[in-house]
Amino acid sequence: MRGRRREEEVIPREQAAIVGANIRTLREGRGWPQSHIGELMGWTSNSTVCAAEGHRGGRQRSFTHNEVRQLAGIFGIKPWQLTTRCANCAGHPPTGFACLTCGAQNTHAAASLAGELR
Repeated sequence: MRGRRREEEVIPREQAAIVGANIRTLREGRGWPQSHIGELMGWTSNSTVCAAEGHRGGRQRSFTHNEVRQLAGIFGIKPWQLTTRCANCAGHPPTGFACLTCGAQNTHAAASLAGELR
């Protein structure tokens, strides 16, 4: 969709933050760079993906219902799964572990642990 999105089409701000976190978790779990998601979504800039994941100066990009459906299709999940925090880990698995339900990883801690084991 081009231009400004109409307010009634945009999902609630709280859900947009959850979608952003889930996009990042799913993207990283597949080893995809941000540019891959941008291409699949038709977004012309990596900064759009960065904002979608909530990493653009603390600002969270909003999403339309159609974008949520499109993103869910890209990841092979249902749209409601993209707008819901993982009931198992809430998107934050314990240090050094990955969530078997949503695939979220505590990669920073895992990388530190791997370095210690060498």
